[in-house]
Amino acid sequence: MLPKVSQRISQDPSAMDELLELSNNEQVISFAAGYPAQELFPKEQLEHAFVHRSQNSAPDLYQYASVDGYAPLRQKIAHSILQTGISDVDESNLFLTQGAQQGISLLADLFLDVGDGVVVEGPSYIGALQAFESRKPTFYEMQMKNDGPDLAQLEEIVSQHPVKLVYTIPTFQNPTGVCMSAKKRQRIVELAQKYNFLIIEDDPYRELRYRGKSLPSIKSFDQTGNVVMLGSFSKILSPALRVGWMVADQSLLSLVNGLRSATDFQPSNVVLQMIDQYLQENDLQEHIEKICDVYSKRNEAMQTALGKYLPQSCSFSKPDGGFFIWVTLPQNLSAKKLLQNNSPVTFIESSQLYETSHQINQMRLNFTGVTEGQINEGCRLLADSIKKASLALTA
Repeated sequence: MLPKVSQRISQDPSAMDELLELSNNEQVISFAAGYPAQELFPKEQLEHAFVHRSQNSAPDLYQYASVDGYAPLRQKIAHSILQTGISDVDESNLFLTQGAQQGISLLADLFLDVGDGVVVEGPSYIGALQAFESRKPTFYEMQMKNDGPDLAQLEEIVSQHPVKLVYTIPTFQNPTGVCMSAKKRQRIVELAQKYNFLIIEDDPYRELRYRGKSLPSIKSFDQTGNVVMLGSFSKILSPALRVGWMVADQSLLSLVNGLRSATDFQPSNVVLQMIDQYLQENDLQEHIEKICDVYSKRNEAMQTALGKYLPQSCSFSKPDGGFFIWVTLPQNLSAKKLLQNNSPVTFIESSQLYETSHQINQMRLNFTGVTEGQINEGCRLLADSIKKASLALTA
């Protein structure tokens, strides 16, 4: 018989497992997944890069390597990050992770004791919420507005409660698609400096802008080391590569380095060198422009279909990039119950994405992993389900 598991480990079903189950249900149209379009993966180029690097490298390709990650790849990523407005990033303050998710988990381990304060957006990314939940912190929630989180609410929280971490997805937020304004990006850094908390800037959708101009990163306003920026190849190259990065001051990265040494020790040197070779042989920006062209059309198709089919009692976000559209239903209509009632379309219901308020009448729809035909049909079926559920409530 096994001993009792740690009190910090939840034995409830994983929300991420439930998400994957919804996403992989082939019997319905799935808007649940946060998947990139697999037909757009540069499969042949990645395979060529792997074979070329393997055949032309010394045996140490397959040896233990740096905990920080392959230095030439870190140099290439650091150079691209200069475009976000950060003026002083180089490979010395860039750390490679197993996807951005590992970066969130490492920072949670590094800073959180039981009961410590964490502020998250309401709603927020389920993977980050789970990473924080396992450390048993005290959660606070800042509500999302059209230009990003409510920073007046954030200041009220941090002025009254001790908070260590503030987690935000500033660019085409998961799940709402909202983009934080430049003014708010600067203001949140000022609050971090004043109240001494760390901002985790999770920015995996930055490159996926379909309209408008790119905004400076939150990290670009940081002069005191109060911001850690996370990025990833998952949305722009392939999620299966499991390669992300963390940009932070060297003093913080040295602590993360030690923490990482006690877990997986290092990222896969083989995968990192494969990506490095891919970047030598191919124009990543050209690839991003190609996927943005496809995703832009799917985003437009979903906004058009929702505008056509949804009842007037509903509303939805109109993002300029990213992966998601956020739908708000009538106040008393539960998205979870709608999903459970043999819905012909799957989506992510809102209650699990709000850590404290658990609002029930919203849903996240993904447009990148489905065709325009599926988008139109799925939105029609979803709207029919909403109308029937609304009628049943008033009957």
